[in-house]
Amino acid sequence: MVSENIPVIIGAGQVTKREASAVTGGSPVDLMAEAVKVAAEDGGLTRECLKKADLLITTSLFSDDGIINPPDCVADKLNLSDARCMVSGFGGIMPHAMLRHAMKAIAEKKADLVILTGAEAQHTMQQAKYSKTFAGWNIASGRLCLAPLSPVGLFDGACETEHVHGLSLPATVYPMFENALRRRYGRTVTDHTQKIGRLMSRLSQVAAKNPHAWFQKPFTPEEIITVSEANRSTAFPYTKRMNAMLLVNQAAALIVTSETRARKMSIDRSKWVYVHGYAEANDHWNVLEREGYGFSPAIEIVGRTALMQAGVTIEDIDFLDLYSCFPVAVQVTRDMLGIAENDNRLLTVTGGLPYFGGPGNNYVMHSMAQMVEVLRQHPEKTGLVTGNSFYMTKHSAAVCSTSPPKDNSAATADISPCQKAVDQKPRHEIDPLPKGRATVETYTVIYDRNNLPGKGVVIGKKDDGKRFAAYTPPDQSLFSAMIKDDFCGIKGTVVSKDKVNIFKPD
Repeated sequence: MVSENIPVIIGAGQVTKREASAVTGGSPVDLMAEAVKVAAEDGGLTRECLKKADLLITTSLFSDDGIINPPDCVADKLNLSDARCMVSGFGGIMPHAMLRHAMKAIAEKKADLVILTGAEAQHTMQQAKYSKTFAGWNIASGRLCLAPLSPVGLFDGACETEHVHGLSLPATVYPMFENALRRRYGRTVTDHTQKIGRLMSRLSQVAAKNPHAWFQKPFTPEEIITVSEANRSTAFPYTKRMNAMLLVNQAAALIVTSETRARKMSIDRSKWVYVHGYAEANDHWNVLEREGYGFSPAIEIVGRTALMQAGVTIEDIDFLDLYSCFPVAVQVTRDMLGIAENDNRLLTVTGGLPYFGGPGNNYVMHSMAQMVEVLRQHPEKTGLVTGNSFYMTKHSAAVCSTSPPKDNSAATADISPCQKAVDQKPRHEIDPLPKGRATVETYTVIYDRNNLPGKGVVIGKKDDGKRFAAYTPPDQSLFSAMIKDDFCGIKGTVVSKDKVNIFKPD
């Protein structure tokens, strides 16, 4: 089917600079502008074609110190005088949300040529801070920016009691999900840790072959799970090499237009990649409200919807990139999509956030750019990329191919039924000031930078069914027991004082 306004990705670009740059010239704005130029060159766009972009969206930055109006700063650097500019808002699915916004605008003829980009330069910033030479990026634009695509901010993912007990820190929450997943699988601590090591080692092997990846070497399962000076424990059962690598200098960009405009610009047909199915939805927003842990109704519903929209099944997918900020995210997404643990398909095209790199909100821009490249190399094949925001809270899925879609449903279909379906799932009431008998549902032990266990954190349920978060007493023998054996299901008593809850096991 040929249509004037079917959206198509025509350019994809990535930039990775492993060495710290000078602050001047090495900012996220500089990286984004460079990634856009790479994407334009990739698609064969002339400078005059690129200057006709009428919409530019950037992901929100984690390291925007001293950058005023980032998207317009990028537009200024690229001399895009006609582009309306917008920032995304926070969350790992935002590159997907940006892409759908672009596709919808093109399908409805509200935009003609759209640039999507994002970056982080936290490695450069960290090194400058170490040398005491960082005084902000000092970049500004006076242009008027559109309202953000999403109003969600960096700290909006958790309620007060979750903040108080560390459940606003991904590095604390995801290990708790991992321990709940181990419990669901019925594995011992040792067996499950070995499984994590093998899973993540496969991802690292992909990264080692990817010239855009931050780490250019594979890690063995033993190197991932074994605690060492270079691989300290972070929060049980995770080591540093199981966590997303945030301190990177990375940028990516996509250029999206209509089929008609692509033809007018004489873009090589072999460069065209389409989105055939898209969906997004969030699980119950607060971690303490969730139906349970170690699974995700939203991932299952979003994945099923995107696949159905594309007219394919999960078995038809040739290439996958499952969001991989922590091992549990990969496993839960795999399970919810119906992919068997022994499936021989690789679960990433980039190498995953711990090994490819985790540039703030922008990883999915990279996984989409990488998938574009892979699909061009394998015409008629199909790829699936997933996204994840906050604490396995919000989820997205995009099904892609070089083959044209039958219609514009991926761009224009109403995806709200996904959220309505998730909202019907059971929801727990949160008790911010719990008191009485309770049972641990999941837990972790947080380590300090000297590799010593310092805090125990639990999510529990009172006998009345209400959920709570709490610390354990700071007892080293208790920490040792929590790390050695399964602490899920342990009974005890919870008390609260000044909004801080303490769970004492029997």
